[in-house]
Amino acid sequence: MNILGVERNYSSLSVKDLLEARDLYHYHLIHKANVVGTAIGLYLIRETDPWPTSSRPDADMRTRSVAPKGERTLDNSSVRDYSWPCIIVFVDVWVDEDRFGSGKRDLHPENIVPKTLYMPDGRTLPVCVVKVTPAKAAPAHLPAAHWPQTLIGGGFPLVAITQGEKRLASIGCLVTDGHTVFALTNRHVSGPEGCPISAILRGGEVEIGRSSAKQLTRLPFTDVYRDFPGQRTWLTLDIGLVEISDLKDWTSQVYGLGSVGPLADLSERNISLRLIEAETVAYGASSGRLKGRIKALFYRHRSIGGYDDVSDFLIAPDPREPNQTQPGDSGTVWHLKMTDPNAPVRPLAVEWGGQTFLSGTREGGFNFALATSLSNVCRLLDVELVRDHNTGVKPYWGKTGHYSIAAFACDAIQSKKLETLMQANRDRIAFELSGLDPDAIEQAIKDAKEGGEFVPLADVPDIVWKQAASKIKGGRKGGINPENPTHYADIDQPRPGDGLTLRDICSADPSKVTVEDWQAYYDTLGHTKPSERGLLPFRVWQFYDAMVESLRKSDVPAFVCAAGIMAHYVGDASQTLHGSYLNNGYPDGRGDGVHGAYEDAMVDNESETLFDLIGKDLAKARGRLDLLTDGQAVAVCVFNLMDRTMAALPPASIVDAYIATGGGKSRRVTSALWEQFGETTAAAMADGARVLALVWDSAWKAGNGDRLKNKDLIAIDKAELMALYEDRNFVPSLVLNDIAAILK
Repeated sequence: MNILGVERNYSSLSVKDLLEARDLYHYHLIHKANVVGTAIGLYLIRETDPWPTSSRPDADMRTRSVAPKGERTLDNSSVRDYSWPCIIVFVDVWVDEDRFGSGKRDLHPENIVPKTLYMPDGRTLPVCVVKVTPAKAAPAHLPAAHWPQTLIGGGFPLVAITQGEKRLASIGCLVTDGHTVFALTNRHVSGPEGCPISAILRGGEVEIGRSSAKQLTRLPFTDVYRDFPGQRTWLTLDIGLVEISDLKDWTSQVYGLGSVGPLADLSERNISLRLIEAETVAYGASSGRLKGRIKALFYRHRSIGGYDDVSDFLIAPDPREPNQTQPGDSGTVWHLKMTDPNAPVRPLAVEWGGQTFLSGTREGGFNFALATSLSNVCRLLDVELVRDHNTGVKPYWGKTGHYSIAAFACDAIQSKKLETLMQANRDRIAFELSGLDPDAIEQAIKDAKEGGEFVPLADVPDIVWKQAASKIKGGRKGGINPENPTHYADIDQPRPGDGLTLRDICSADPSKVTVEDWQAYYDTLGHTKPSERGLLPFRVWQFYDAMVESLRKSDVPAFVCAAGIMAHYVGDASQTLHGSYLNNGYPDGRGDGVHGAYEDAMVDNESETLFDLIGKDLAKARGRLDLLTDGQAVAVCVFNLMDRTMAALPPASIVDAYIATGGGKSRRVTSALWEQFGETTAAAMADGARVLALVWDSAWKAGNGDRLKNKDLIAIDKAELMALYEDRNFVPSLVLNDIAAILK
């Protein structure tokens, strides 16, 4: 061993290292004879090559005999579990090293592809040379069975007429900008804005929409991947959207794959060589069901005038499968198969073209798919994937937000016995902290609704009580729905004359937090309809009374049920738009949609960071709080929570920020809102969790819960809880004019 030598640990190389080296050697590689393309990936080992004998396969390979081993091709070599990161150079003619320098022009030594690239800072990067024989794929005719008879969705064909000729392509998926739903395909098929797009539906060719102005051709590589090097390089995108005429004809499911999971969200932060050899599946309009593996990243498919064109993914067909991608599959979305066989596939990339390499073992060669990262498409076009019957962003804040506040509150309780009881029932009230994932919550709630099973308590008011009894057992909707006004209270609308708000009045004098004073305030505004008279603090007071009464009767299931459902309303109080007449924008219509973008989409998109911030806020603010003595004090406490939240997050500021983004629920919009209001929103939700725990503690004290035996502090049977919340008389939903009669 040369102790003064440079250690070459290829296994530690990153995607950025490889791209930097390829960029530095760009000119030298593309001008060598026989080179037809480059990519980055993992070193391909010939099937005949022996397995290494040392713990460092890359070093072991360098010490072996340099005798010619013959061609390395895509069908005589593969990635092994020890393959190291490398730059892949594709050549159309294989020349053994000993033939260079023979005097023939095409064998001049300057044309040899180096085994190693040397960087100015001392890094060394390996090069894997692979022989390919590019060819043109033969077009295939579309089988009639592929045309839809009922609904159109991913994997089905669409037809565009360009210069008098019909072009066939595939529908990849549905996306939305928060207002309009689009079918995603390739720009080279959809054409410029306004081009009519057709499909065969129910036996005839019909126009299903027109091409949108939202489209992508190519962009400078560093505009898309700002943290990666890539001078004189363009990234091929080739994305077109079709604005759908009639959504009734569409489904968000992919033919042959069914419902799909969440987007496989990729960026510079998580693109790695772990993607190499990852299994993928797709359904092409021309080819049908397809299987493949990612063979390389950032494949250079063309070089003109000193500039490279690259594709995010090079996807190889599964040699064991009869189908390969072919013309007509453009627009197909490739999906990443997960290691869990029960997990849904996740949309990964949009096919925009193909590359056929001839092979000695397969007649016609192998058709590789060239594909664009769907994450980049959604970000650049400011759209979101539609996954469930044309529903875009999900789940709603009622699921993610309410369950998070309830789950965290179980750890903020002061009474040891109550803490034991509530933590034993955390998965009845909400979800375990480890399960606070928006998609997991969404799936659990969907299963519960479809199967008529138990709904975790913190969102029963939205999922069950706001629904009609004919739709879901326990629903309370019918005629005037008294459940709706229990979720809010507009405390910031100035009244005529003095311009005072309910917030001004009750902040100055908390004794005004009474039903009578609030009725009088709403009267001055002309809000006489029950739906216009929000009563949120009094709804929490009502639940407090129910919890105290259940403890006095030693009815632990009723206490847990009421406590869990109360979490919903306290959660509403910690969301500033639930306390404002600007809840969905200004009265003149400006800012319409802000409620969903801020409370629904932003919280969902930023849930992981949000939960982390809530936990940290609660951890640093632990300490005993003075218990509330009665229901009136509970209502004042909830009003104060609304007041603090509104001071920290002025509704007008959120509406103005939303208007400035242009509106919608896209990632761009929610990211802008999160950047401005994210940390404060997390703090408000942590405040809500503390208040919820305080009200629980106060009811426990008032009902003398400590007298209960330890054997009573256990998880309550879900069927028992379900029977309670399905009873319309359990903490009944009342309007403001009726609730005073039952408050104690």
